[in-house]
Amino acid sequence: KAMFQSDDQNKPLLSIDSDDSDTQYAETGRNKITKTLKLRRNIDVFSGVLVASGVMLGSGIFVSANTVLDAANNSLGVTLLIWVFGGAVAVMSTLCYCELATSISESGSDYTYLSHAYTPAFGFLLPWMSTFVPCSDTATILTFARYALAPSFSCSAPSENSVKLTAICLLLFITAINILGVKFAVRLQVLLSWSKFVAVGAVVISAVVYVIRDSSIAIFDNSFKYKTRDYNIFKLLLYQSLTQVMYSYDGWNALCHVTEEVKEPEKTIPKASIAAVSIITLIYVTMNLAYFAVLTPEEISTSKIIALPFALKAMGGASWIVPLSVCLCAVSSYSAGILTHGRLPYVAARRGQLPMIFGMLHINSRVPSPALVLNALSTIVLINIGNLEMMIDTFGFVNWTFKGFSSLSVLILRKRMPHLKRPYKVPTIIPIFMFILSSVFVILPLINQPHFLYFYAIFFFAVGLCLYYIFVHK
Repeated sequence: KAMFQSDDQNKPLLSIDSDDSDTQYAETGRNKITKTLKLRRNIDVFSGVLVASGVMLGSGIFVSANTVLDAANNSLGVTLLIWVFGGAVAVMSTLCYCELATSISESGSDYTYLSHAYTPAFGFLLPWMSTFVPCSDTATILTFARYALAPSFSCSAPSENSVKLTAICLLLFITAINILGVKFAVRLQVLLSWSKFVAVGAVVISAVVYVIRDSSIAIFDNSFKYKTRDYNIFKLLLYQSLTQVMYSYDGWNALCHVTEEVKEPEKTIPKASIAAVSIITLIYVTMNLAYFAVLTPEEISTSKIIALPFALKAMGGASWIVPLSVCLCAVSSYSAGILTHGRLPYVAARRGQLPMIFGMLHINSRVPSPALVLNALSTIVLINIGNLEMMIDTFGFVNWTFKGFSSLSVLILRKRMPHLKRPYKVPTIIPIFMFILSSVFVILPLINQPHFLYFYAIFFFAVGLCLYYIFVHK
């Protein structure tokens, strides 16, 4: 007999005798398996906070501080206001996603909401771009590789081949853990998140100890003092700093990607998402205070990797803790990204917009293994052809395009689907504000700093629409 076991009991869901025909199996058994084989709900509020914060608390705070400070004219007060503003924007966007996720209980996040609010063709562009151009995951894993290899190349920068090889090894390891099952992935995420918080705490404590030893340090003296700067240059730098800040906060909608794997999503997603954004905002502000306590504004603005000079000055012989912290942040962020973004090809394939194999689940672990493998292959390709700065710029342009239309979809779905049950309803002004802000993030670089990467992204959008028309619509 062929036995197909249920989730929690040992009772057979389907029993087929040896004399049953293949036709009977195809007509009855396969339908029962399809109805039974679903994603398991393993994520509660606590693990949801760790997953969402794990996605957000990545390498951004370690590579973006100098850009934000430069845009703020070396002003601590303005720098902190920019980071707080980024947290406020993340909270407002989170509120929009909470209404969408609690009214449409389906995994996929922006892809699902864009498909319902606009057309399936528009929704298809998100898994198309996210799967085959995974800029965010590539940037995160390259950051890990650079910091992990830095101690071994103290006299020179690590070679590109060694960085890429290290990044690919980590990618394969994290992907394998996620393929084993959601429980394994969540346990790994919880462990990495706690380790990451401990490491960040060590950085902050070292800054406090440094200030106590040197009582002459005055962090808040002339906090809002800055020099006059040309308006166009200031506007451009301010945009670049906000782009870097929002890249650091990205991931506030992480749980919306795995709605079908969240316990009581109507309660868990709002609580966990808002709590995660609040925690990350506090951490980012505290980290900036730690930087300013140890380093001068000139030292911060001239360092592309701010964590290394901070570690050497504040910790001395224990400076290895900071590269370790960055590595933990990057690994945790990438692991959480696979746990969430890896479901996009799975959801798209279920709708018939990608080959059927990517919509399949492993019969034992109930994990969309083919979709995770597809994401891993695409990331390996980008690792070999891209660099960190290029990935961040392209990701910001593409990401805000989808974020803006997703925010607007809140109002569109209220009009088109008024019958939907909405356990949480965001104030109308918030989605309008988020759409306007997202439009600024998309249009402003095209006017002030046109770069071929932006037009490359637009070209890739067009290619995706053509492929959708040929292979899906037709």
